Amino acid sequence: MADQTDIAEVIKNIQADVTAIVRGEIELAKAELMPQAKAAGIGAGLFTVAAVIGLTGLTVLLLGFSFWLSFGYQSWFQLDILPSLAWGFATIAILFFLVAGVVALLGKNQLKFTGAAATAASTEASVAAVKGAVAAGLEDVQELSLTGRRRPELEA
Repeated sequence: MADQTDIAEVIKNIQADVTAIVRGEIELAKAELMPQAKAAGIGAGLFTVAAVIGLTGLTVLLLGFSFWLSFGYQSWFQLDILPSLAWGFATIAILFFLVAGVVALLGKNQLKFTGAAATAASTEASVAAVKGAVAAGLEDVQELSLTGRRRPELEA
């Protein structure tokens, strides 16, 4: 009786020790990864700020190009300032729409999925193997039957 109590106590102690070790490892992993996660968050924020500043710079550059093109329309076609501005900005907008269309077509071509043919074939092979094993098992059971008669409930 005392041996069973000692064994139960040893098992409880082992369980407690394993739980303590696992918790300690989890805390160590948290302590080790937390600074890295904070640094990654700060890095992602800085990349976002850089992207916003870059897009703002691109916008200013394209606005300048639109104005430059407008002055070109004004001098080349002797247009007033308002129609030349409209033509300059419309030209840049049309160029952007064309580039967006080309990028959309390229993206559409990348979105063609073929499916998981290898997985489907593997699954079908596994199902066929299981069905074959079940059929072989049923035949073995019927051969080993004490009466020698086929049992209808095993025919399924």
